[in-house]
Amino acid sequence: MKKSIIAGLLAASVSITGCGGSSSGEGHISEEQSRKTREMLAESKRNAQQVEKLNELYKETPDQILFENNGQNSAVYKELQQRYKDQLAELKKSVEATGAKFIVAIITPEVGVAISDFTRYGHPFIRQACNELGVEYYDLGPALATQKPTVITQMPRDGHWSKVGAVFLADQLEPIITKYKDHRSTAVYKDSERPETFGDLAPSTEEVLDGGKDMPYKVVANAQGLRMDHDVVFPKKKQHVLFLGGSQFYSPFLDNEFIATSVLAQRHPDIEMMNAGMIAGCTDDFLSLWEEKSKYSEPDVVIMQTNGTDITDLFFTNRNHLARSKKPYEPSPVEEAYFMNRFRR
Repeated sequence: MKKSIIAGLLAASVSITGCGGSSSGEGHISEEQSRKTREMLAESKRNAQQVEKLNELYKETPDQILFENNGQNSAVYKELQQRYKDQLAELKKSVEATGAKFIVAIITPEVGVAISDFTRYGHPFIRQACNELGVEYYDLGPALATQKPTVITQMPRDGHWSKVGAVFLADQLEPIITKYKDHRSTAVYKDSERPETFGDLAPSTEEVLDGGKDMPYKVVANAQGLRMDHDVVFPKKKQHVLFLGGSQFYSPFLDNEFIATSVLAQRHPDIEMMNAGMIAGCTDDFLSLWEEKSKYSEPDVVIMQTNGTDITDLFFTNRNHLARSKKPYEPSPVEEAYFMNRFRR
């Protein structure tokens, strides 16, 4: 689901300017723009080569041993927790600098009878981090735990939302939407400042995917790379709510019309529900997406979906496999020690 940076940069060589049009003549690319594009392509190639080398050296990703002794005696888990908290703090600061309201929603169907160690050890830390950073958060775990996994998800074939589950998720998000329906940000960008896309989906596409599970679903992306069936227009005429998150917001195996953000859009036609969800995203990805693209959509409210998996997704091998940045992640001394002890003994 993630576009490669090289593909994006090749597209940029054709269309460098933002949504507002060219700054140096229609269809004209300056020598300076061409130089920057060549440099970016060269950097992208170097990054790809380095990531490939790291993935050869460090193939494995963390397993359940990370949570031994409740995760409390694991130096690497503590480091990942701190990394998560630092990124959360940075994202909060950047979002609030625009005047937007920043909210964290802890969402995963892996609760109740389906609870996982990612939830068991991750959620208490996330709640603590939010309290310490002054982040308003909503833990939807208790509500989701009251539901049957086979009803709200597509289990046993897949653990992502069913149509019923997407509606239930929309019901849980509804009070947040209603509470901040009058909130407005202060940031306004010129069209020339805006990037071509606000999300990472291939723009202006409609495709049927199945995730390799023979469960076809239709994904529609607007011209700005968001999972929605129409483009966001400027100047704003509606309140903008941006959803940053992983697969719980992206919602694989459901057509666009059935995902939670579409349900909310149908209920609130006066609000622009902008879905920038991505497969396997975590705080590292949300932060980079926000800085590079999403903030230019001028959101008034930003709802970031997270869960305990986001913490372990910050381990360097996971980043090298999954990060949207496609940049190489070298192991810290603590990560290196854990990796060598766990996988190279």
